[in-house]
Amino acid sequence: MGRISIPLKFLGVFTLTMLLTAGAFMTTLSSLRTYTARHEAGAVADQVIAFRTWVAQTGMVWVQKLVPGYHDFLTQENAADGGNFYGKNPALATRELSMIANKEATRAIFRVTSDDYRHEDNMPDGFETSAIRAFREDKQLEFVERYEDGTYRYARPILVQLECLKCHGDPEDAPPSVIEKYGAEKAFGYKVGEVRGIVSVSLPAVGGREVIRSLINPWTVFFVLVIFVINLLFIHSVVIRLVRLTRSAEAIAAGKLETELIYTNPSESNDELDHLYHATNLLKRSLIILFKRLDQQGRR
Repeated sequence: MGRISIPLKFLGVFTLTMLLTAGAFMTTLSSLRTYTARHEAGAVADQVIAFRTWVAQTGMVWVQKLVPGYHDFLTQENAADGGNFYGKNPALATRELSMIANKEATRAIFRVTSDDYRHEDNMPDGFETSAIRAFREDKQLEFVERYEDGTYRYARPILVQLECLKCHGDPEDAPPSVIEKYGAEKAFGYKVGEVRGIVSVSLPAVGGREVIRSLINPWTVFFVLVIFVINLLFIHSVVIRLVRLTRSAEAIAAGKLETELIYTNPSESNDELDHLYHATNLLKRSLIILFKRLDQQGRR
């Protein structure tokens, strides 16, 4: 380090500081990205769970007309006008909602799934299977999240409520329509508070390019320029003055006592460099006086 000049040292410190600042800023942005995605996905999960709970509390949702492409229903009843009412249980209603919503979604897509599923469309993938396992192992776990191939994955547990036991408790207590449609083996035997499944939400993750694009804006450029100007002022007021003082001191040491030192008098300045300049100037004057005395003694 002794062979490195002050300007190079300052440049190194400045570069390291900027890199550390940029690293801290990127880390903060990454945390903010996850925080934002988590809350967006959590809001979607809240709405899905609220909808599912509402359907479960009412027992079933009845519709008079089936949406084209979504003909699945649990049971049907004759209507007074000669038509039919079709009953959809919480699982069917939520699955239909997710399929319709996901077709129109621009960001978040969701699904309800379980490792003890009754319909093949609800079969969990790898992330969802591991999330269900994690919720069963840790009852205090509120959510599971992960980034996969540019996608933010989020899972929230669905806990069995009292009204869920009608279709997921003892098969002997289940409605005949449930047994007829799903059989008496799948998704029974649950107790209140157990993990029935999860709400799985997927969001497009904000990548590095998007982060960089968000940084390139007039305000960012303005602040970078301000930082650059401040450092230029610091270099001019400190680093360059130190270099000049060093060269002046070397010249004085070599006998060039006419070297001029330009600075503000310490009585008018609190700048330590002005004090250092003044001390060097006093030393120069002392040398001039000393040399004059020696010259006078030599003439005698």
